[in-house]
Amino acid sequence: MRKYVTVGALAEHLQCPMMGDREKRLYGIALMEESSDDMLTYVPSDRIDRIEMLRAGAILTRASIGLPLHRNYIYTRRDPYEMLVQAIQFLIDNGLYGSPCQTTPQIADDCMIGDYVSVGNGSEVGAGTLLSHGVVIGERVKIGKFCQIGANTVIGSDSSIGDHTIIGSCCCIGTENFEYLQTPKSWIKIPVVGRAVIGEHVRIGGNVVIEKGTIGTTAIGSDTQIENLVQIGHEVRIGSGCHIVACTAIAGWAEIGDHVTIYGQSAVNNRIHVGNHAVLLARSGVDKPIADDQIVSGSPAQNHHEEMRFQAFLRKLYRMRRKG
Repeated sequence: MRKYVTVGALAEHLQCPMMGDREKRLYGIALMEESSDDMLTYVPSDRIDRIEMLRAGAILTRASIGLPLHRNYIYTRRDPYEMLVQAIQFLIDNGLYGSPCQTTPQIADDCMIGDYVSVGNGSEVGAGTLLSHGVVIGERVKIGKFCQIGANTVIGSDSSIGDHTIIGSCCCIGTENFEYLQTPKSWIKIPVVGRAVIGEHVRIGGNVVIEKGTIGTTAIGSDTQIENLVQIGHEVRIGSGCHIVACTAIAGWAEIGDHVTIYGQSAVNNRIHVGNHAVLLARSGVDKPIADDQIVSGSPAQNHHEEMRFQAFLRKLYRMRRKG
């Protein structure tokens, strides 16, 4: 039987008032965009106007006048994000997450498997896929057909990898992320129950880290190429046909559109949106949204032509001062 908690039990654990059906069953937690009628989600104060569009079974949010009625709410006087640690841990403690899988892995007969490979229970490996030496695959992972997984790569539980995808050596795909809640006294690690999803025909270089989502999905679109030594944070969404060059870092919750090019040593801040067909030139430091088709450079990143004029002005000013 699938395990669940009730809205009332969760509200009581969080020591928060609630409104709605106390006996409503919840089978997990999800992001707003991924929530369904049997899931809990949380809504920050600045996104309360989106509540009517949600399908969530229950909503953890800050108390507010004017919330739509006929929904199941758990109220907090604090930022609902601060309640995530307790909420997720309650779901884990009640067996909604983390329970060992008992189903044996299914590996296609024509797979090529190297030495010291480990495949967790409930996982599936498609036809013609190569698992090189030392690959470790967690539980409930789905790997498509004709993929190549490089030596010593680790693929975390609940990850999904599309057909014809190539992953280099020593990568960490869908493993523990780095999301912490800061309190006045310390940093508290937020439990992780999300996953990572890699599309079809994706190519990933060596020593790449793609973190799984905390409560949602870290997603890489089909036909995207990611070079060596790239870090992609939790809940990041990267579109299709993107090209990401070595030593790039993309922080959690960022959203990269389709056919975006990011050159080496660039960094994208958390929760930043980069539009379709944008180009981030080398060493761009992106701390604000980038529109479709825009080419940016510098740190903080701005329109490339403006950045070049700014650099030219500084050089001219420097030469004038030296002559003076």
